[in-house]
Amino acid sequence: MNAGIIASRYARAFLKYVSETGSGRTVYSQACTLVRMMNHVPQFKMYLMDSSDVSFDRKCSLLSAALDGTVDDSIVRFLRMVTDHNREEYFPRMLLSFIEQYRSENNIKVGSIVAAVENDSLRVRLENLFHDLTGAEVHLEEKVSPEIIGGFIFELDGNRLDASVDSQLKRIRRQLVEKNNRIV
Repeated sequence: MNAGIIASRYARAFLKYVSETGSGRTVYSQACTLVRMMNHVPQFKMYLMDSSDVSFDRKCSLLSAALDGTVDDSIVRFLRMVTDHNREEYFPRMLLSFIEQYRSENNIKVGSIVAAVENDSLRVRLENLFHDLTGAEVHLEEKVSPEIIGGFIFELDGNRLDASVDSQLKRIRRQLVEKNNRIV
C-alpha cells in the first residue's frame, strides 16, 4: 500500500480522535514541534521510525525530551497504536499529514516572511492583514537574511511578494542592460 495513503488514513483517524477529546490544539502544537525536531535532528527521526531496536518506552522518553516535558496522552496513545500495528516507519509522515489536515479543518494558513533585520511589527501587521482579508488564522515564520539588503519577501499559500531592495536592484540592472542592448 502507498505510504501516503497509510499516513493520511492514520492521520485522519488521529484528527478525529483529538477533535472528540478536545485536545486538538495541544496535539497540533506538539506535532509541529516534533516535526521541526525530526527535520533538525535526523537521528531522532530514525529512532522513532525504528521498530526493532528502540522500545516503546524509550520512544516515549525521546518524545518527552523533544517537547521539554510532558507529551499529550493522545500522542502517546497514537504512538502505541502505530507501534502495535508495526507502522513506525510511517510515523513522521503521519504527523505531517495530521498537521496538514488540522490546518485545513481549522482554517490555519502558514507562510513565511524574510527580512533583512528582525521586524516583529511587520510580521504581526501582515498576519492581521491577511486574517482580516481571508478570515483564516495566519502564522508567519520569520527569517532574517541580510543578503536582501532591505525590505522583505512574503510567501503565503503559494503566492510570493518580493519587496526586497535586492530584487529591485536586480530589476533596475536588467532594465538598464536591456536598454543598452537596444542602443547598440
